[in-house]
Amino acid sequence: MKWLAVAGVAAALALAVACGGDDDGATPTDTPGGLTPVGTKDATPTPSSITGPDLGAPAPADPTLDEELTEITSGSLLEGIPPGIVIQLDPLGITGVETERTPPCDNFAFDFTWQVQTPYPPDGVDLVWRFIRDGEAIEVATGPAGEQAIGCGLLEAENRGAELITVAIRYRIGAIE
Repeated sequence: MKWLAVAGVAAALALAVACGGDDDGATPTDTPGGLTPVGTKDATPTPSSITGPDLGAPAPADPTLDEELTEITSGSLLEGIPPGIVIQLDPLGITGVETERTPPCDNFAFDFTWQVQTPYPPDGVDLVWRFIRDGEAIEVATGPAGEQAIGCGLLEAENRGAELITVAIRYRIGAIE
């Protein structure tokens, strides 16, 4: 009988280790993925709306460049997007990067974060981000807030919702030097 109890405890410990039994009460988080062949990384999950008194929208988080990249420039934008409208952003065109410092296309990363400022809370907002390169559009992120990175190409934002939205965008441009 003692052998059966020891075997049961050992099996429970093995199961706890296999299932990540180091639960310290912390909420698991997604970590940004590495650059993929098309220059994007895994999109981050978007936070849900905050309920309660009107505190205003938070600023977008600080974008994170992959550690092998050197930052060339950074900045922020505030874009109003009417319902049903698509806007295009040229990462090199909006940043004011000097021509002599412009990295080659295969050595370029544009990391950006966004947060819908109005309406806030952003319930009902339907914002889609696409990366366009060589005439091909790829959906890379959706939602009222998040982070994404693209390579050389255009960035497109579409408001598929029913009302005007204002989006705060923070960006960092990097390259391998």
